[in-house]
Amino acid sequence: MNRVAKSKTREKVHPYEHFDFIAGTGTGGISACMLGRLQMPVDKVISEYAKIVRDVFKDKKISGSSMYKGTKMQDALKTMVQEATGDEGEKINERRDDSGCKTIIFAMARHNLNAGLPVLFRSYTVTTNPGPACTIYEAYYATMAHPDLFKSIDIVESSVPQSFVGGVLGCSNPIAHVLSEVKRLYPARQVASIISIGAGHARTIQVPSPSRWHRTQDALVTKEMATDSERVAEEMTSRFEGTSGLYLRFNVDQGMQNMKDGSWERLGEAMQHIKAYLQKGDTIQRLEDAVRASKERRGTVSTTHAAGKISRPVEFTKQLTGFKRCPVPTPFYTGCEDEKTQMITRITGHHGKLPVCLIFGLGGVGKTQLVLSVIERTWDNWDHIIYSHASSKEATEKALEEFGAAKNVGQRHQDVIGWLESCGERWLVVFDNADTPSTNIQQYMPARGRTGSVLITTRLPDLANLADGPGSVCHLSGMRLADATALLVKIASLGNQCLRDDDTKAAEELVQDFGCLALAVVHAGPYIAHSRGMTIAGYRSLFLSQRQRMLEEYNQLPATAKLDRRGDTVYTTWKMCYDQLQPESRELLWLIGYLHYDGISVDIFQRAAQQMHSKRHPLPLTNLESQAQNHVQQYLSKFLDSNGD
Repeated sequence: MNRVAKSKTREKVHPYEHFDFIAGTGTGGISACMLGRLQMPVDKVISEYAKIVRDVFKDKKISGSSMYKGTKMQDALKTMVQEATGDEGEKINERRDDSGCKTIIFAMARHNLNAGLPVLFRSYTVTTNPGPACTIYEAYYATMAHPDLFKSIDIVESSVPQSFVGGVLGCSNPIAHVLSEVKRLYPARQVASIISIGAGHARTIQVPSPSRWHRTQDALVTKEMATDSERVAEEMTSRFEGTSGLYLRFNVDQGMQNMKDGSWERLGEAMQHIKAYLQKGDTIQRLEDAVRASKERRGTVSTTHAAGKISRPVEFTKQLTGFKRCPVPTPFYTGCEDEKTQMITRITGHHGKLPVCLIFGLGGVGKTQLVLSVIERTWDNWDHIIYSHASSKEATEKALEEFGAAKNVGQRHQDVIGWLESCGERWLVVFDNADTPSTNIQQYMPARGRTGSVLITTRLPDLANLADGPGSVCHLSGMRLADATALLVKIASLGNQCLRDDDTKAAEELVQDFGCLALAVVHAGPYIAHSRGMTIAGYRSLFLSQRQRMLEEYNQLPATAKLDRRGDTVYTTWKMCYDQLQPESRELLWLIGYLHYDGISVDIFQRAAQQMHSKRHPLPLTNLESQAQNHVQQYLSKFLDSNGD
């Protein structure tokens, strides 16, 4: 986990934040539950485990079939659960949404060990073959109740007691059952990483020489075979032989052979053997492989194949096919490097919840091109990309439904949203131009997703509440002057126009006239490049006298000369923004239209409101001037109280 944290540039990453399933049997079951269900840090798990071992295994019983007192074990487990949750009777089933890490503990039914089929104590709810609805400490005890160590435990369910013994009897390595459970829960998903941790290689199992005087040796061999986990480990190695980095088994190979059950006083010795194992070159390499596979989360095989089931090859191939449909950014797009870095960092660096990033600003400032550039740079990070023109409900639902049809995950957009919420593959959903409040874009967003991200562009600042924090919101107001000037010069030069000396200065002045609006730049540039004899300085001269006509001229260009395929000019783009304003806001814009765009401030209106009745004119106002003054005074009066303040 230290390696994972370093790869994610985080101080700490806990197992429950990184893995989808954590499962185990016996002492491994206790560790799995502490890491997953109780969400303990690794260091805390080690100290709690050492404390339990010391308290429970220190004193052996003088008589009886089991070696240690079950009451001591139960008391130690209750204390640990009490400290972790505040309630020693906390249930193993969390009964919450299934988006987080799932935990399974294995035990065996005492009166039916047929086929070595274990009983699963789950932290989540299932409808088929659910496990006992018991407390955490009861599940703990059940998985530890090896007949040689502790008495069995009776768990009452529906007024009927059921007896359980330790899971190591027939299920010492539960990996096959874990993979079958994953397949049942997620039949359409892919598996990226399987990490199996053993308890150390035991001594070699040998069949004794036949002897009528040593029949008990046969029973000991049978017991050792029942609790041997290496057979299953070898089966898993064979099952995943054709894959790379998918299944990784870690098991201390030397020094553990003489460790007996309950050897609490030899924990220090065991730790030394473990550290020696971790320092081996082969172990280090496989740890790096495990970090990479679990972090990248690339689906390698289907859950069906991981569980050892056979499915039709055609279906399997179809499941592995990625889905990426998205426009490409214009090759001339430039600038906004800080904003790109900000968005890329947020959508690729998960912090335990679904990253939702929002870019908002007026129409034409370059929101779409910024998002398309971010997608282009992170293209290989995603297995699936869903791009939606989210200007309407119909367009948004169509994009989701097309994905559902292509991936065969459902015909309705709700099916796709549900699939994304439980998907283990890496996905990115983009809602571009979510500018219509009635669309209610939130209803189309997955509520969770440990491997996904969401990007939204909008003119609606209120949608910022959908983002997952201040760092996930980017307010785009226009291009930087240097970037906008460079872009205009680059595009205007496409027609092999020879730029004059005064064109560079004119380009800087023109983009300032545009307010560094990206859409205005990419519309003016092609017009200059396409029009024979047109210069940047000449275009600016025409623009200052005929603003609307010059910006609308872009629509008259042939398709081959255009950079933007959307068809909206600056004026139509702003008209859409204008139509969404309240009447009082439109009236303010009318007044601002008579002012120079540079340096408009609240102080201007505040001073005008306070002094509008004290103004004296040396000459009588014309009828038109009088109407204008009355209109302004009427508007400004709305902001004054009864005292004129």
